[in-house]
Amino acid sequence: MNNIPERQNQPKQLERLAAQRELYSSAKKFQIFQIVINIIIPVLLSLLAIKCEEVAPYSAFLGVLFSILDVSFIEQEIKNRREKAAKIQELFDCYVLELPISPLKVITDITVEEILIHYHAHSKIPTNVEKIRDWYSTAVSNVPLPIARLICQRSNCWWDSRLRKRYSFSLGVLGVIITLFLGYLGIHEKLSFNNFVLIASSISPFILYIIKQYNDQKEAAKRLDDLVNFSSNIWESSFNMDEHEILDNSRKLQDEIFDHRSKSPLILDFFYNKLRNKDEEIMNKTADSLVSEALERIGRNHQP
Repeated sequence: MNNIPERQNQPKQLERLAAQRELYSSAKKFQIFQIVINIIIPVLLSLLAIKCEEVAPYSAFLGVLFSILDVSFIEQEIKNRREKAAKIQELFDCYVLELPISPLKVITDITVEEILIHYHAHSKIPTNVEKIRDWYSTAVSNVPLPIARLICQRSNCWWDSRLRKRYSFSLGVLGVIITLFLGYLGIHEKLSFNNFVLIASSISPFILYIIKQYNDQKEAAKRLDDLVNFSSNIWESSFNMDEHEILDNSRKLQDEIFDHRSKSPLILDFFYNKLRNKDEEIMNKTADSLVSEALERIGRNHQP
């Protein structure tokens, strides 16, 4: 009933997906550097300063320096790559799901040459390309395009939201444990107030990074929950709409998905890969269930 399974595996679309993945991978390398200067080094310097108080002024200075470096350079590099990856994925979705390009979203500044550069970098490992085949469940081929499109869009929202909720929870737990541990050590070592303040300054990049990531991930998950609710409302009413009305709603939903991809913080690969297989299985089963529901409702609507 639609060509989504075939369109998503065309060479040009695999190039787009691979380029998008490569850009995210590049952004995550900056994120690792971000973690080093915001978590690993500040925590180690704080531990050292607690045991050796003369180190405290230097660790405090480095804490301030790392915070400035993060905000002025690293965060901007991550943002640029994330936005470019979102634009490439929007090109993929518009073609595969047969959506018109939104006049409100500037995505035409992505060149073919740029996509190919990132594609070739990603495809150096042959299995990378195989992993992105069948991006959307092939079961959607059994329902009309307007319904299949909604199922694919809803899958994007659910998958990302579930990941981010668990990721933000893990970050929050990590932040509380390390902060309490360092506070306990400081009290146990009977630090002077001045040194305690200096050590607090040295650990500030860690605290600020954890708070920002926690809030950003929670906010992103909340946005996605709202999108899931919106897509659910469209789904319920779609069987009583004509194709043009469903397309208009899908385009509105896609605008929000694009904004989310452009703004949302990254998730570390080791966490993503750990949860990926289980969540993908649930996502595919959900798609199968929605396809079955759609076929049943379409059948009822065609009964005399």
